Amino acid sequence: MQSSIRIFLLILAGLLPAPALFAHGGELLLTPEAVAQGEPFMVTLAGIDIRDVKKLTWDARRIPVFLYKSKLTALVGVDLLARAGKHTLKLTTLDLDEVAATVTVRKRPKITAPLGIPDKLGGNTRVAQNRLVTTLVEDNAILAKIITTPVPAWSGAFRFPLRNIEIIDAYGYSRNTGSYSIPHKGTDFRAATSTAVLAINDGVVRLAREFTVYGKTVAIDHGGGVVSLSMHLSKIQVKEGQKIKRGDKVGFSGDTGYALGPHLHLSVRIHGVSVDPIKFFALFR
Repeated sequence: MQSSIRIFLLILAGLLPAPALFAHGGELLLTPEAVAQGEPFMVTLAGIDIRDVKKLTWDARRIPVFLYKSKLTALVGVDLLARAGKHTLKLTTLDLDEVAATVTVRKRPKITAPLGIPDKLGGNTRVAQNRLVTTLVEDNAILAKIITTPVPAWSGAFRFPLRNIEIIDAYGYSRNTGSYSIPHKGTDFRAATSTAVLAINDGVVRLAREFTVYGKTVAIDHGGGVVSLSMHLSKIQVKEGQKIKRGDKVGFSGDTGYALGPHLHLSVRIHGVSVDPIKFFALFR
């Protein structure tokens, strides 16, 4: 027990790199140990009974705790625009013991690239730019209301949404469209029109409709705070409220909405925060 206390004090002093907590003889582990803006991490509570947990918070925001592979687990998404530097992860037990760890969020390199507006959305004009941004705000307000449940519908690892994976546009850079800079909060995969798009895990379809900017979109609530969004589809194969299994076909890739060519845009959100999908999949290797 004394060695555990000594390690905990060293962590609080910043002398050990791995953020970990000890409470009631338990340990709080982070995977990965280092995280940057826009990246997710998994928290595992070892040696703690779920009945002793009152709450887990990230920067005072409550994060649900659930069982994954018989371990107490939580998922945290660091916002792309989160402040770089020190953030607080805090565990509170039912008897009101509180133990906090400092997690340092690294700054993501700022990368920008130009992206024009296709003729179907008005082309590269000032009017089209303003309309695009206004519509994007409206679409995002709808997506922000998607229901996500705290209890996971899944029990195993997440899979990629296509059988053949080739990334053509990464998460996190900014697209300069005229005088506007629009962050790319997803990963684009090469996919010819009508390529089958698969569910990345079990869940419930919360949204299946067409948007002006995102095109034909399917949003699946996987539980545990996780929502996946498949965008720019040519065809939707599911209905809202439908239960989905990992690998089920949800639609076909295309170029609907703000897309210059056929591909699949996949976004992954954790408690409403869009994170790097590739980093998310890596949590389950």
